[in-house]
Amino acid sequence: MQISPHFNKIVESLMVEGKFGVCNGITRVNDVKSGSSTLRKSPSGDRFKIYIPYAGQTITWEVILDNSCPEEPPDFIFEDSDFCPNVADIKSLVNWDIGDPHCLTKVIRELLEHYKTFHERLLEAHSRLQFEYSSLLDQTELSRDLIEVYSERTEKKIGPINFLIKLPVDFSDIPPYLTKDNPGENSAVLLILFPSPDSSRVTPQLYLSPRVEHAFGGSGNLRIPAFPSGGCLLDYVPDVYKLLQNKVEKTVQIYERRKELMAAFLSHFGRSVLEFDADGFFDISFLFEWNDFFFILYIELAPSFPQEAPVLTFQSIYHESKEKPYSEVHDKYPYSPRWSGPEMATRIKTYILDNIQAFQKQSVMSGSL
Repeated sequence: MQISPHFNKIVESLMVEGKFGVCNGITRVNDVKSGSSTLRKSPSGDRFKIYIPYAGQTITWEVILDNSCPEEPPDFIFEDSDFCPNVADIKSLVNWDIGDPHCLTKVIRELLEHYKTFHERLLEAHSRLQFEYSSLLDQTELSRDLIEVYSERTEKKIGPINFLIKLPVDFSDIPPYLTKDNPGENSAVLLILFPSPDSSRVTPQLYLSPRVEHAFGGSGNLRIPAFPSGGCLLDYVPDVYKLLQNKVEKTVQIYERRKELMAAFLSHFGRSVLEFDADGFFDISFLFEWNDFFFILYIELAPSFPQEAPVLTFQSIYHESKEKPYSEVHDKYPYSPRWSGPEMATRIKTYILDNIQAFQKQSVMSGSL
């Protein structure tokens, strides 16, 4: 069933703007129904369920509007029956205006704030969890809007309890070429799961946005430590934050090292350059002439540079081997990752000059014109 025309704009606004809380996840609308028993040909949906990401869970609320009185504010059915906020405290509900396309989004945002407070108060019954939460707020740089908590409850037990924490890592220095093909924001969210209020078996999970994951070289390229037995969030969360911040700094440093080396090569051989990677600075190629012998030199940097030496490929423009241009790969020459970009370029230049003659002779002997 389709949403009634009375409510199209407010539902569309919710689906577009309804990104709430720590994870900024998309709110989904489904299970559209009509409260009217009259058969209508036109869309008449005036009640539906919304699915909202919250604290590592998806909470489901039912929104009940009325086609016959569209100006009336909605009712809600919450899946958590203990959550029952005072209507008078929901200002956007009291001041409901169906003419405002954002009115439903405002109500959901305000209800979520009350829902968050509800779960924060549930922690007060458990001294260990209350300490974990209050210490994060009082003794770290984390503010309340960066943390969501959720306690699952049944008649027999309490738990699991989730802490969803958005780590305030500064990703702004990540080189643009690493993020340009991945839309969205840069973010890192840490989910900490306590099976029960007093459990010592705590499970952490780190979630990176696609942009950050790509910048770090994929999901398998960053491992967070296990939560230590007897540990606490006050110690563990800053450790993960520092790990991520160090990863950002290392990514930037490696990028700057590649950029520095490429600039040094251009300084030495700028007039001979054929092409080079101006985004990531991973490769560059030159057309050289030595005693009337012309050849192409390709220089490639691995992702592990500077720990791994640049790969030099000499390629003859005259001779072939197995129907391909005759070439030699050099990657075992004297090298130190501690050298600066200009020193690397100077030493590689010397190595090239020392090996051109041998390459020319070998290309004549091994290749064919």
